[in-house]
Amino acid sequence: MENSPLLHLRGVSFAYTEKKVIQNLSFRLEHKERLGIVGSSGSGKSTLLKLILGQIEPQKGFLELNGLQYSEERNDRLRRHPRVALMHQDFDLDPSLNADENIQRKGRHLSETALNRHLGRSRRVFQMQSFRQQKVSALSGGQKQRVALAAALIHNAEVLLLDEPFSQLDYQLKQDVLSFLEESSIGKGMIIVGHEPSDLMRFCDRIMVLDKGRLLQLDKAEDIYHFPKNKRVGELTGIINSLSADEQKACGIAEPIFRPLHCRLKSGGNWQLIGIAYHAFGRLGLMEHTSGVRIRAQIPMEGSYPLQSNWGISIKKPRR
Repeated sequence: MENSPLLHLRGVSFAYTEKKVIQNLSFRLEHKERLGIVGSSGSGKSTLLKLILGQIEPQKGFLELNGLQYSEERNDRLRRHPRVALMHQDFDLDPSLNADENIQRKGRHLSETALNRHLGRSRRVFQMQSFRQQKVSALSGGQKQRVALAAALIHNAEVLLLDEPFSQLDYQLKQDVLSFLEESSIGKGMIIVGHEPSDLMRFCDRIMVLDKGRLLQLDKAEDIYHFPKNKRVGELTGIINSLSADEQKACGIAEPIFRPLHCRLKSGGNWQLIGIAYHAFGRLGLMEHTSGVRIRAQIPMEGSYPLQSNWGISIKKPRR
């Protein structure tokens, strides 16, 4: 159907016995869109993936793929939608097969040439050459994760669900894999669950924030980062400063919620730099106001910022 979303959830709810896990959830996944999902443990992320896979059915609401309700296409025997695939946290690999064979069994729909091309690229990008002929039962957790991700990307599903796909990769390998995914034309709608917001914000078109089964915010990655709807959204998507109305008045800051990156420092003022730490984006200063309020502020890499020095702070966010 022209202009219809690839995937559409309408008022979906699900509960295990009396425990509500997903509550009245509605959203759309567009064709070839990459959607990231963040939330604390128990927020309903894994249950949502099971609903989209078709492994479980909602008690209220319904799901559509390309305009057709799941009830019309879902395979009840296999308990899944035939055009949706999930990379599980436990990888779902055959331990009796080697790494290459596990990937090949997901690529039976491809020609021999296309399959060999994917295998060669996967061995290079995921650094699998040294263990490609080893049985999965002998591999480490990180090696299994690489095999599972390579197998998931070859799947002929229209919607690909990835549950914590980078959790066991070291930092540099994760960057290589993310670069590969950014540069590749996957051609599928993708939904990725992760605990590291910076990974999802780098790769995904939009970010969904779940908490206790409810949708708190669904927005472009830059809007989630710069304009979180509330403190909880901010906490789940990165380092955040949150001030009460009284604290705002005492400090002379108009913004109640802001990131360290939004802080602009000017020499001399009512804030004292009492600590410096390093994080992924540079130096992070712990600032204390004369009123006792503390915040985190990005410290520029250039210039002198000695401890106990005094600063004025203003907040600058990008235009929406």
